[in-house]
Amino acid sequence: MLYVAVLCSAGLVMPGLRGYTAVGRSAFLFCTGASLCYLAALVLAAAEVALTGGAGLRELLRPLTRLGGSRVCFLLYAVWAALSAACSEYEGVWLGLGRYEGLLFILVCVAVYWAVSSYGRWDDRLLALLGAVLFFNLILGLLQYAGMNPLGLFPEGVDFHDAFVLYNGRFLGTLGNVDVLGGFLCLTVPLFYGAYLISGRRCALAPLAAGGVLLALADVDAAYVGLPAALALTLPWYCRVPNALPRICRAAGTLALSLAAGGALYADRNTALCLRLSPVVLLLAVLGAAALGFGVLAGRSERLCRPGTERLPRRLWAVLGAMAVLGVGLLYLLPISSGTLGQVHQMLHGTVDPSFGSGRVRIWDEVVHLIGQAPLLGGGPDTLVARMGFTFTRYSQETGTMIEAAVDAAHNDFLNIAVNLGLPALAFYIGGLACWLRGVVRHRPRAAGIILPGAAAYLVQICFTVSASGVILLFWILLALCERDINLPNCKEEDLK
Repeated sequence: MLYVAVLCSAGLVMPGLRGYTAVGRSAFLFCTGASLCYLAALVLAAAEVALTGGAGLRELLRPLTRLGGSRVCFLLYAVWAALSAACSEYEGVWLGLGRYEGLLFILVCVAVYWAVSSYGRWDDRLLALLGAVLFFNLILGLLQYAGMNPLGLFPEGVDFHDAFVLYNGRFLGTLGNVDVLGGFLCLTVPLFYGAYLISGRRCALAPLAAGGVLLALADVDAAYVGLPAALALTLPWYCRVPNALPRICRAAGTLALSLAAGGALYADRNTALCLRLSPVVLLLAVLGAAALGFGVLAGRSERLCRPGTERLPRRLWAVLGAMAVLGVGLLYLLPISSGTLGQVHQMLHGTVDPSFGSGRVRIWDEVVHLIGQAPLLGGGPDTLVARMGFTFTRYSQETGTMIEAAVDAAHNDFLNIAVNLGLPALAFYIGGLACWLRGVVRHRPRAAGIILPGAAAYLVQICFTVSASGVILLFWILLALCERDINLPNCKEEDLK
């Protein structure tokens, strides 16, 4: 489908090429404009059929009338968003006050989901387009990390390493803010992991590795959580696929080695690009090489290549649960005093500082307070920036100025929905995701084997960060492509092969 192809390629590259000062607005205009053109084309096609008497209009519209659980929930989510906007005291809810995620964008996302889940179909060539975007961003990111500004995305005299000094935030590649880039990587890199596991095509490992290097350059904590969590949570899904064990080991080893390669690169404002090995980098390299080597050897064993038994998924869930409990226990017991893990250690011991998570704890506390003020309808779509009672300020010694940053997102998508649209909207959204997952697990369409780990990684990392128009719309499109396969009559018992 042309529309999906455009969103998977130009929609992720073109907006950023206008420069970082307008990347959010450009992405919104491009994605929303392309989506409205797509929806208008569908309406015109239906009108043409009605006027010319071609294939029956009823048959053409039949896919739109199919009501599944996820469709109903997401439709109610859009209706509630419209009600929230109508009752909001703030002007500008149509476009939004902070991140261009107002009512218009919400309605576009739901309409696109409905249309693509009716007429779209997963095509493996979309992976080629997303892979090209990954490689383009990797090359651009490497040049920017080296201190260059090849496409003039930064203002004159500014580069990547001037982050939080000459500009607020950190920007890399064509998607802008590294948090948005991390969300894109969580959504797309696992697609190649899933594609490799169900097809065995080694070419899928190349974009997987490219994404790993790019993630290490961007250094986004939320993505570091999202990627491994998604790979672990989807293990029971793949365990009954032939050759699952060797392929999982090869893919995991490739990802670990690519993260080590990216982590070994170092540069800052005063240091040119060089190699710098750290204990974490060495550990990733050793584990990655071991996993890759085991995967190669396991591929030669007929026994290890056999599909798992019916009981294996349940056993894997039990092992994953035990590992999670063990991990929490180690974080509680080990005397970790620095970094993100040190903050988690202190929180497990009852010490919660508002500065934890780069100020996220303070943001979440304020957001929960705001949800209590308007639990049913929220403040209106994308109005959080007008309701937050504080801004982040810090003094820059390099420039001698005070830098102030407003808070326009909850840094947790579920809290963001609740504070802007109300708790019922959050319930409809979570209900839609739950119904979608239920359909995926029940029918196991082939597209789900590719899309599921990406959707899982995105949903995990979005609990700690923000996103942007292009990535959000891509997430809705991927959900819709899975929903389309679920709804096809001939795919209800389709197995992964």
